[in-house]
Amino acid sequence: MAEHVPRRCCLGWDFSTQQVKVVAVDADLNVFYEESVHFDRDLPEFGATLEAHVAHDRATINLVPE
Repeated sequence: MAEHVPRRCCLGWDFSTQQVKVVAVDADLNVFYEESVHFDRDLPEFGATLEAHVAHDRATINLVPE
């Protein structure tokens, strides 16, 4: 029977107004898992339809309902 060897890894999370995304990398920074939940597409029952608009100054983000 093969012995299970634990894999050292790290998870990176990205929380934004449009989605939540997770990326898993191993000790050599190779991506071995990536998944996201896009709120509008995957969870329409919550009605979270927002768009983010970057202003001309590139420093201001406005959330505008669709």
